[in-house]
Amino acid sequence: MKHRNAALALLLGVLAPQAVNASELLYIYAPDCAACQQFDAELLPSYKKSDEALRLPIIKVSLADWQAGTHSKSACQTQPVNVTPTFIALLNCKERDRITGYSQEELFWMAVHRIEATMAAQ
Repeated sequence: MKHRNAALALLLGVLAPQAVNASELLYIYAPDCAACQQFDAELLPSYKKSDEALRLPIIKVSLADWQAGTHSKSACQTQPVNVTPTFIALLNCKERDRITGYSQEELFWMAVHRIEATMAAQ
């Protein structure tokens, strides 16, 4: 009986809800957007492997899907998106910050670090 209870407790521990990472970085893009293509080539692969991506995972969403409301995150509380790329920092499905546009890797990283600091303080 003792082993059975231990096995049940272990199973319940595995199946119990774990802490959900409620912070996300939505990346709203358009296929014909030159700045989006630049971001995809210069930064997206390294971002996905970064420590920042562990804390603020990126979710790529086309502008068409976003505006049509067909993406699961479209129901989150955000301001309208009119420019691509737009990066929306979500915390519990509410917009907390955003980055509009992309020009340089260094500026993007500075903005991500600002977002992380702001979200950590909330």
